[in-house]
Amino acid sequence: MWKKMFIGDSEAKEDEVSLDILTDMEEELEKEVNITVRLKFNSEGQIGRAAMLLASTLTKSEEDSIKSQLSELGWRCVATEVGGVFGDLPQKTTRALVGAALNGRVIDKDQGEMHALMHAAFEALDAFIPSGLLEASIGAKIAIVRNSRWISVAVMGDTAYHAVAHHERFGLGIMHI
Repeated sequence: MWKKMFIGDSEAKEDEVSLDILTDMEEELEKEVNITVRLKFNSEGQIGRAAMLLASTLTKSEEDSIKSQLSELGWRCVATEVGGVFGDLPQKTTRALVGAALNGRVIDKDQGEMHALMHAAFEALDAFIPSGLLEASIGAKIAIVRNSRWISVAVMGDTAYHAVAHHERFGLGIMHI
């Protein structure tokens, strides 16, 4: 397909080639692809990777599987979702983030742990939501993962000014506890 797109088909007319390419590309986009990845966590410094995986899950069973495996390492984790218009998001996100972290027992109601959570969250949200989004619509999954020394917040979701123009974004923050 790429060869046709960039080099062309010498026997076909130009219009026929571009039509064939569009048809091929549309068919490719409709296919569902499952990708299996095996990662080995052997360091407490890989906490960001773990949070990214958890935030990237699309189903409850995927989420539960990642949580279970991280729990086996002795790490604590939780995931939650937020959505709304950019202007309303700071309050919603703070409540969802702190509530999930406390209710999921990822952190204790301790000044140092709360401070680390908020710094990691600020870093993740700053990467996820650029300052120029104004009144964009946002839907995101937030994952919080913590081990004995580090806490990580990953945010993955969609943003759009209009439903037709939505696209994925990702943000990650890590802070020492």
